[in-house]
Amino acid sequence: MNENRDVFIVSAVRLPIGVGKPSGALFPFLPVDLTARVLVEVVRRAGIDPARVEDVVWGVVTPVGDQGANLARLAALKAGFPSHVPATTLNRMCGSSQQAIHFGAQAILAGDMDLVVAGGTEIMSHQPIGADYPAEWPKDFPYKLVHQGISAEMMAEKWGLKRDELDDFAFQSHIRAGQA
Repeated sequence: MNENRDVFIVSAVRLPIGVGKPSGALFPFLPVDLTARVLVEVVRRAGIDPARVEDVVWGVVTPVGDQGANLARLAALKAGFPSHVPATTLNRMCGSSQQAIHFGAQAILAGDMDLVVAGGTEIMSHQPIGADYPAEWPKDFPYKLVHQGISAEMMAEKWGLKRDELDDFAFQSHIRAGQA
C-alpha cells in the first residue's frame, strides 16, 4: 500500500438553496432528480467517465419517503452511472454530507479506491426535520433527540448567547468566507 496517498476534491457542485416548504421554488423537483443532476455535473466538470467511479457515498439527514430507498443508488443510476458503480446513503444527522466526504477520503487514503463521488441531499420541503423520528421516544431512552433549531436555542440559553450577537457573528463569518 502506498503510504503517501493524497486526496483531492477535483469537482464541486451545489444546487441553489430554496425555501423548505411546499411553496418553495424547488418543491416540484424530486430529491432523486436533483441528486442525479449534481452527479451528472460533478463528473462532467471533472472530465471523468462515470464508469471509473468506484463508489458514490451520499449523506441524507432524513432518508425516508422520496429521500429513502438508498437515494445515492437511485440517483447514480438515473444519472447514467453504470450499474457496476456501487452507491450508499448514510445518515449522520446534520453532518451527513460531511461524513460522506470523510468516508470517501478515507477509502482513498486506505488505498481501497482511487475515485469516489461524495456529497449529500436534503429537500426539507419534502421531508421536514424529524420526519423520521418516532412518534414517541422509548421511556428508557437516555436522551430526547431534538432538531438543530431547538438544540441551538437550548445551547444559547445555557451559555447566555444573544440572538443579535450570533447573527452578527454569522454575518461576519460569511464576509470572511467570501473574502477567502
